[in-house]
Amino acid sequence: MTAQPGGPEDRLRRFATIWSRAVFPVTSTSSTRPEFEEQLLPLARRLCGVLRARSFDADEAKAVGAALVDAHCTDPEALARTLDCVDAYLVLYCGEDGDPEDLRARSARLQHAMAAGFAGALRARTLAEQEAIAQAALKAQGVVAEALHASEARFRAVFEGAAIGIGIADLEGNVLQVNDALMRMFGITDRTMRGRKVREWSHPDDAPQTWRLYDELVRGEREHYHVEKAFYRPDGTVLWTNLTVSLLRDADGAPQYQLALMEDTTERRLLNLRLRYEATHDALTGLPNRSFFFERLEKALNAGPGQRFGLCYLDLDGFKAVNDSLGHAAGDRLLVEVADRLQACATAPGEMVARLGGDEFVALTTGPDTRHEVDELAGRIMNALLAPVSVDGRELTVRGSIGVVEGPAGERSPAEVLRSADITMYRAKSAGGNRFELADPEADARVITRHGLTTALPAALERGEFFIEYQPLVHLGDGSVRGAEALVRWLHPQHGVLGPDRFIPLAEHTGLIVPLGRWVLEQSVRQARDWRERNGG
Repeated sequence: MTAQPGGPEDRLRRFATIWSRAVFPVTSTSSTRPEFEEQLLPLARRLCGVLRARSFDADEAKAVGAALVDAHCTDPEALARTLDCVDAYLVLYCGEDGDPEDLRARSARLQHAMAAGFAGALRARTLAEQEAIAQAALKAQGVVAEALHASEARFRAVFEGAAIGIGIADLEGNVLQVNDALMRMFGITDRTMRGRKVREWSHPDDAPQTWRLYDELVRGEREHYHVEKAFYRPDGTVLWTNLTVSLLRDADGAPQYQLALMEDTTERRLLNLRLRYEATHDALTGLPNRSFFFERLEKALNAGPGQRFGLCYLDLDGFKAVNDSLGHAAGDRLLVEVADRLQACATAPGEMVARLGGDEFVALTTGPDTRHEVDELAGRIMNALLAPVSVDGRELTVRGSIGVVEGPAGERSPAEVLRSADITMYRAKSAGGNRFELADPEADARVITRHGLTTALPAALERGEFFIEYQPLVHLGDGSVRGAEALVRWLHPQHGVLGPDRFIPLAEHTGLIVPLGRWVLEQSVRQARDWRERNGG
């Protein structure tokens, strides 16, 4: 990351200048561009604080997104330009002395939180406007009652000039009148709209309570309701709206008409879907990422009685050599090809493939009988890796080691399942790779115990948990003691006395064998000197 000239405040002002120049053309404000920049400066300072804070504060980032709406940046293009600006320049101007990868990851989370705050504030503002329009429409309900002549002008101004769609229907569901904004939403004319029935606008994605609330309203049992609803346009596309329907009564209080207020949320919904996709999918391969996979795994492990799961944990053999010899770009193309092949292996219902990171992939299958299915899935994955991958004119052989875990739902947590799969995968790799192994609880326990002993070794030496047993060396001729063999033992607080076969290989692997050997030698020499002094030798 290249340091920018000037102090932190200068860099912060530079970021605010870039931000204001990007957003100002699509902002509905009476301020000048320099005045608008001064409005953005405190927000830029808050973003810088979130980026550099010890712990990530999503609420602070959401508050910045909401503040954009208060600054009249309500056009979706303003949000898009803001996110582009934050993505390109926030780390550059506010991320000095930080870890670039950590800052970029935090910047991505910050952008998602800002978008959520922006969407929430925009929705709240729209609902407030809808309420104001609804109140004005209710005050003008003389348009459908005896006082039509007194309030016609006021209602017409609201009805025709509103930025959101407004429609009026009778209690039988016949559409009587719609404004221009609603016709633009649907892409139809007033003649096409009139005479249609409200119930013709049912959609497969309607919430279960949508039409129950509608029936209660036309029966006079409720005054209004609010739902998110989809509509089909004449061209087959889908219009998503925030829909508020209110009941209009006559002078005697009897139900007479229904008034619908519609806000077009299609683009906002697409933005939310895009942000959700980016948050749950790997940017390189397009596969579900670790967080999405854990959601699915947790759901599978919490399934009802009789349900099982099968998991294949794949790690490519020798992938580091590809990156080191051909470069990371070639490694990325290899990962994309492997991801495509794995995706083709998991197409049955209840199956999915995800990338956990690096060259680690996982495949999940669920259902009432996964014992046989997970073996078949692992076999399909191994077969899919047989064909070489062509990268930059080179034919690369792809090998992989797979750890397979299968079992009933409800017995283990996601972390325990992944740990078992990881241990099993490394067992397959230690056996030569290019194979899959089935999880073995006893083998898992041995690996976990071995890891625990390895991590406890340094502290054990400092705490004095080792001791020496001396085995005499006897001359077979006369039976005299000619010496002693020093045998080190570990008095483990949980496992009791452990022989050297349990910890010497671990000490050699970690390099602790040197201080441990020195300690054994010092203790043995000290003991030999003590014996010699006591026996007058």
